[in-house]
Amino acid sequence: MDNNNNIYGQYPGTPYPMPYAPPQPVAKPKEKPEYSKAELVLSAFVFIAAFFFVRFVIFHATGFITTGLFIAVITAAIIYMKKRECSFSGYNKLLTVVFYLFTAVFSITANNFIKTLDVVFLFCGIAYLVYSVGADNKGVERYLPFALTKAVFGHPFTGFTKQTDIAQDSLSDSKTATNIKYIVIGLLITIPLTLVVAGLLMSADDGVEKMLTGIVNRIFSEEIWNVFIQLALALPFSLYLFGMFYTNTHRKDIKELDPNVCKFKIYNMRFVSNLVVYTAVTPICILYVLFFISQANYFLSAFSGSLPEGFTYADYARRGFFELFTVALINLGVLCFMSLHSKKAGREKPFALKFYSIVISVFTIILIATAMSKMVMYINAYGLTVLRVYTSWFMVLLALVFVMVIIKQFRYDMKFAKHLCVIFTLMFGLLCFSRPEAIIAKYNIEMYRSGQLEELDTDAILHMSDDGLLVALEEDEVTADEVNEVKYRLYQRDSYGKYNISAMIVDSMTE
Repeated sequence: MDNNNNIYGQYPGTPYPMPYAPPQPVAKPKEKPEYSKAELVLSAFVFIAAFFFVRFVIFHATGFITTGLFIAVITAAIIYMKKRECSFSGYNKLLTVVFYLFTAVFSITANNFIKTLDVVFLFCGIAYLVYSVGADNKGVERYLPFALTKAVFGHPFTGFTKQTDIAQDSLSDSKTATNIKYIVIGLLITIPLTLVVAGLLMSADDGVEKMLTGIVNRIFSEEIWNVFIQLALALPFSLYLFGMFYTNTHRKDIKELDPNVCKFKIYNMRFVSNLVVYTAVTPICILYVLFFISQANYFLSAFSGSLPEGFTYADYARRGFFELFTVALINLGVLCFMSLHSKKAGREKPFALKFYSIVISVFTIILIATAMSKMVMYINAYGLTVLRVYTSWFMVLLALVFVMVIIKQFRYDMKFAKHLCVIFTLMFGLLCFSRPEAIIAKYNIEMYRSGQLEELDTDAILHMSDDGLLVALEEDEVTADEVNEVKYRLYQRDSYGKYNISAMIVDSMTE
């Protein structure tokens, strides 16, 4: 048979057809993660920082150690990103200075609520700083919520396993892994023999028994187990922090924030006809008008400082304030819905939608002003409390937001996110650095001494943190014995909780 015309597709000289074998894809070798000595040092630092975060932020009261921890993390971020040849714009330098300043809050106040808020602020802020430097931002992004989502949740979890990959890769190329294996084998072999020898020595000598018993009790003490738990919790924190640093400095495999994509996502959220929005909002606006007319004497009494008939200061202020506070929050939600979900919004926002946004904002500002006037009346009659300060602070912040909403209707190109960040940071700084409980104690004591308060609530002061206790001690309104009786039980301080200025001064005054 002529081999050149082989209809079976066999090769010359072969008696049978050759089976068809499709070409097999060649498996690509797994790419090793890029790393340098800087990454190895960063990996070790990040794990230590994560452990300190768990131990001195989650498990213990914050103080000087927490300030030092956040300073160390920010400084490490700067050094590492400089090593990676990232440039710091003027905007990013300003962010760095702001976050450095807010690290001092843990040292100057003993207020745990304020310090908890500051932890969240700095945690998200540092994540955004690293993201912003990696993206070489020159200012606040227009689509800031999308940027914050990427900074806090996107990029860190994209590189969540990079630390373990680098650790495995570095160990596989050295004798360290082999040495660790030999050490573990040696320990496993010697443990049974060691236990037998220890038992014999304990039986032979009382001194050895006491010594070994003390060692065993220390090993199995509650504090040691707490350390193991803290180390276990530190691992995910470490992976998160390292992923955040690594991903933002190795950006070739990540999706950058695309303004066009953000614009498209927002556009897709617009699904409600503007006519439906106008129809829904109009009754609310009419209701506000009727409400102000029918309740004019009731609510405007707050501005004149007089009480309506049949009300006490407590009933009048408390009832009206929280009602108006709730309405203000509802109005903010309505405005957000109108801006995000109306079919015609944004640059093409029609006059009617602008008009309704302005009307709702003006009504809300009037409600907030009324509520604040009522609260001032209440404070003048009964003094300050922590709740009154916090809610008043939030109401002022809310009023500023509504003022910006009004301005935005006339100036579409106004950078709303930028101005909101500036206002929030300034307001939050005022809350943190003013040490509210110190102000509350000082104000109430002065009101009492001037005769405006019938009675000074020293029990409320004793329930405050050391910020309020310090003022009360300096003004001789509480005694050292009273402070010592309640402060450890109420504040639940351990040895680390004393590491702030207020607590140290209070301790020196109560010894």
